[in-house]
Amino acid sequence: MSNNILLAVDAASGDAARHVSAAAAMTGDLARGTGDQVIVLHIHEFATGRFGRIQVDCGEGEGEGVVESIVSDLRAAGASAEGEIREAHVGHIAAAILKAANEHDARIMVLGSSSRTDLPRFLLGSVASRLLHMATRPVLIVPRTDTPTQAAKTATAPAAVADGH
Repeated sequence: MSNNILLAVDAASGDAARHVSAAAAMTGDLARGTGDQVIVLHIHEFATGRFGRIQVDCGEGEGEGVVESIVSDLRAAGASAEGEIREAHVGHIAAAILKAANEHDARIMVLGSSSRTDLPRFLLGSVASRLLHMATRPVLIVPRTDTPTQAAKTATAPAAVADGH
């Protein structure tokens, strides 16, 4: 496997964006510790029907903005990072993430968990759950933080445990 980490992000905003922040912080910590290249991936989700093709995941340019911001933050923190935008049909985000990970020969895929309960996932499933079941590569699912500053603390916690401190 290569020295690539694939960070899959969505364009959530406000409180919902905590899972993206936590996953980005954890990925930055992993990349700085290993020198890995981070590929920050957002996948636009499209529905096609009687009235044509419509983007349903976020507003125009929002995904690109999230990717640019995370790439900038990772680079400022000393990690090597690049952004990538792809497209998928509704319900096929996990397959698109897996395809990108295979194409980049990613050693690990990282994404944030956006929910605090099992109910929505039980009824509707989730990208993280589908990815876990489809993956042939390691997947790291980072829990959302209670506060925005907790993301940085969460990112350094595994290193302390691994060092025995």
